[in-house]
Amino acid sequence: MLKGLIICFAVLFAQLAVLSVLDARLYNAQDVRQAATTQHLPHNREDDDDNVSLT
Repeated sequence: MLKGLIICFAVLFAQLAVLSVLDARLYNAQDVRQAATTQHLPHNREDDDDNVSLT
């Protein structure tokens, strides 16, 4: 019976370790995809044209 409990807990921790690794990989892959698809547009000020002097 003790041997069965040890095997059960060993399998449980192995599954948790595998799921943790897969979760971390999927989370990081999602961040990379989100960063790749996000566009950073430059902020244009409307008053930039007003500051140009024509002298």
